[in-house]
Amino acid sequence: MKVLMISLDRGLFGGGSSGDVLERHKRYAEMAGKLDVIVFASAEYEEKEIDENLKIYPTKSEKHQHFSKAETLALSLAKTKKYDLLVTQDFAAPAGIKLKRILHIPWIVTIHGMFFSAEWLGFSPLNWYLFYRIKKALFFADAFRVNNNIIEKRLLEWGIDKQILVSPTPVDVEKFLAVKKQLNPGMIRILFVGRLSPEKNLEMLINVFKMISGNLELLIVGEGSREEILKDLAKDDRRIKFLGPKSYDELPEVYSKSDIFVLPSNTETYGKVLFEAAASGAAIVATKTTGARSIFSDNEVLFVEIGNAESLGAAITKLALDEGLRTSLANRARETARLYNREEAMARLVNFWKKVAGKS
Repeated sequence: MKVLMISLDRGLFGGGSSGDVLERHKRYAEMAGKLDVIVFASAEYEEKEIDENLKIYPTKSEKHQHFSKAETLALSLAKTKKYDLLVTQDFAAPAGIKLKRILHIPWIVTIHGMFFSAEWLGFSPLNWYLFYRIKKALFFADAFRVNNNIIEKRLLEWGIDKQILVSPTPVDVEKFLAVKKQLNPGMIRILFVGRLSPEKNLEMLINVFKMISGNLELLIVGEGSREEILKDLAKDDRRIKFLGPKSYDELPEVYSKSDIFVLPSNTETYGKVLFEAAASGAAIVATKTTGARSIFSDNEVLFVEIGNAESLGAAITKLALDEGLRTSLANRARETARLYNREEAMARLVNFWKKVAGKS
């Protein structure tokens, strides 16, 4: 089966902080047969042949040209390749609908949920216009793969009665389970891993941490638009350390050194980092986002209300002072992480592709 995909994930071109996205797509290509991925990306990116069955093509475009460039590139590729299926991320749906009509192939939309969140829409006329175009296009898709049941429910409420696979992003938990936990005598290390962007609400975490006394460290891994603002906010507390982006191979060791993992997000459709933290044996504090609640229960994670600094501070303090609670929460979450089989999740997704394409 030949699959054409349109993605927003520039991690597919590789690089230090690209996570496991490239490894996942290599496995998708092996399972499916052949996978060509067009990525919304600027002129600095170059075409990459990862394997003979996986190629990555940049649109080499500015933001306002991404849709048209992706369409042109896809039609050019289709002249010499007969694709059986089109898969696009939610934001690429306006390009997807056009390509479905021209190429006459089934179309699956992958939805992570971000495009219809209140935080993203805000008061931006451009975002509302894009939301209108995406939602209009979705009615013409043949099937959907979504990260959680909340997104599935939203599609059904809109009247979109199509095949829907609820399947979160696969996580290589074995990579994190395999690393031995490193103890920190006399020190409590708190960790955050992710984008340094507004929706992660790291300002709240930093402000809360600064109010907690004791022999603690806050380690922040990642990069993003809020980096300089966050560093300025944290500059008067030497216990807060910014470690920058880490490669996926480096992350297991980083996680293994943490006692507590905190995810203070305002919105999270899945929270892959929670699986990584759990597999690494860290006790977890997380806000009650859809993604976090869809993975773990109250006896595995210390949940707090979204945006509530007081409850976040209380939860971190409670875990920092109570080693027994840290251990029991970490052990239960780790057992849940052990049950997650990445290979089965990827196979389930590719089998769904084959079903929609009529190749099963």
